[in-house]
Amino acid sequence: MRRYEIVKITENGVLRLPPDFAYDIGLVEGAYFLVEISPQINEAIIERLALPGKNLYELEITALDRPGVLSRIHGVLGKYRVNIAFSEGEEITGTDTAAIVSVIDVSKMKIPTRELEEEIRNLKEVNEVFLKRIE
Repeated sequence: MRRYEIVKITENGVLRLPPDFAYDIGLVEGAYFLVEISPQINEAIIERLALPGKNLYELEITALDRPGVLSRIHGVLGKYRVNIAFSEGEEITGTDTAAIVSVIDVSKMKIPTRELEEEIRNLKEVNEVFLKRIE
């Protein structure tokens, strides 16, 4: 069930939640959250991606927009025990290409991240791959 609370911004955009709200959503030091803002409608959505102790990377891919391509990419991630915390894709207008952005946790991966990046890059449908650590 959703809960509601009216809170006041204290300084420079700092939002303080009641402690029980923070606990309920895992708002603890070292946790990672995705904040999606829509300035046109004055809305923000906050979603927890991972609790502390994760080794997160942002994975950006451009690939052919064809059935099964995302499945092949995710198959490579699964093969190396990479957890997908968030993934979103959309077609690039006027092309046969899609852009995919994911946040992945490589904490249980047994190969170097450069090898993972290279294996994804070698998929025939993939055009570009960028992998960046999230601090």
